[in-house]
Amino acid sequence: MTIADDILDLVKRKQRLRLTALDIAEILYFEDKTYRQRVVANCLMLYEQGSLCRTGTGSLADPFTYSIRRRERAPAK
Repeated sequence: MTIADDILDLVKRKQRLRLTALDIAEILYFEDKTYRQRVVANCLMLYEQGSLCRTGTGSLADPFTYSIRRRERAPAK
């Protein structure tokens, strides 16, 4: 599994939580701090691809938090 797969799996399992990239890195790779920047980069990539939803302003007081993007349903025919 890739880091992006690990992130998506975690965010799907923790749907009620809004997690920052650093929260995600600590949950997935608590022993290895070298993954922090990789997790931040992958969260941004997944957000730009439309897989994750992002809220917050990105400041220290209001960091970006990520959650799974709900897919819009196609209208019934």
